[in-house]
Amino acid sequence: MTTPKPKSQGLIKSLVGIRGYLSVVVVAVHLAPFAIALAPVTRPVFLPIWHHAYVALDMFFVLSGFVVTAGYRKVFARWPGWGVFGKFLWARLSRFYPVHLAVLAVLVGAVLGARAIGREIPHGGDLGVDLLRQITLTSGWGGADSLTWNGPVWSLSAEWFCYLLLPLLQPLVLLLRTRWACLAGYLVACAIPLVSYTIIGFDDGTITYGMPLPRALGFFLAGACLQQLVHVDRRVPELAGRITGPLAIAALGLIVLTSNLQLSTMYALPVVGLVVLALGEERGWLDRVLSTRFSMVFGEVSVAIFLTHVPWLLGASLLINPRTFPGAWGWLGIALLLVGVGVCGWLAFVLVEKPGQRIMRAMVKRPAKAPAASVEERTEAVVESPAPSAPREEARDEARTGR
Repeated sequence: MTTPKPKSQGLIKSLVGIRGYLSVVVVAVHLAPFAIALAPVTRPVFLPIWHHAYVALDMFFVLSGFVVTAGYRKVFARWPGWGVFGKFLWARLSRFYPVHLAVLAVLVGAVLGARAIGREIPHGGDLGVDLLRQITLTSGWGGADSLTWNGPVWSLSAEWFCYLLLPLLQPLVLLLRTRWACLAGYLVACAIPLVSYTIIGFDDGTITYGMPLPRALGFFLAGACLQQLVHVDRRVPELAGRITGPLAIAALGLIVLTSNLQLSTMYALPVVGLVVLALGEERGWLDRVLSTRFSMVFGEVSVAIFLTHVPWLLGASLLINPRTFPGAWGWLGIALLLVGVGVCGWLAFVLVEKPGQRIMRAMVKRPAKAPAASVEERTEAVVESPAPSAPREEARDEARTGR
């Protein structure tokens, strides 16, 4: 089969930009109970978001599978050796672990400090096993009784599990060498969480801390299959690219429909995930919006916002609540909470995330590397090296994809 020719070799800025807007949806989910308490009139807006907008996290998994496969499909086509694998994991870890540890340290300090003066700060966990699971990034591997400490870390933990399995997953994805095989693989991957949770239930506990791995693994694989489709076929990606806007609107409509039918919005993911494929074609108004400088910066800060917003909301709610901001003042309280989310995220990005990345990468003699996307691969996450054993800097993947 002739290798399909991609449209361009340019940076897919929209895949960076969309991360920021997805983080806004996640923030809105966690802001919802505070906003409803401060301004009850917002209930019709925030209640559906609170219960149904978690689909944004699933799209993160699809996006991650798409981007990581673009950057590492040649490296992990076969076992690259423990050295390359270790550097890959270290580079992935450098993207979020410094902020994660910093936030966790603040939380532990606050809990211990409060206990010293006879107070207790709710954090949902203990200083033993629960804290250890947060530090080792295993809190999102299932079997937990609740979300503890920094709750949103469960999704990064589940994604970390996908990274650990990448040497096994990537060769399987590369076996999909036709358009129909890739599309079938995509549907099968989407079916992993959908079938699993249809059987055991879509309740919040099950899909976040009880048994979240089918969710993460299934949608990560779905993204990987879409990237493989880009590599082996041009017709479907180009078609998706021509209807990026309508496809995104249809996906949003399907999310609204499933929520109104009291179904899990996760059922909309087979369509929602195709938006990632469409954005990879860099066409239309939606791509232009997501490719602006504002959107790019927003996407780069998304990890820091994701890791800091819940601790900020919980801490700030001690001062910003219906008692201190009664009546119409509740709107000001909501605004202050939102401003705080942005400030905390930006400070964590500038003061912790970027310096932490530099320090971690300086700790290895040669930073983790990945082959660059070839002309056939629709993203410039990386630059292809002469041999899988000598891929180029992971830093390029990080900087260009916002991962």
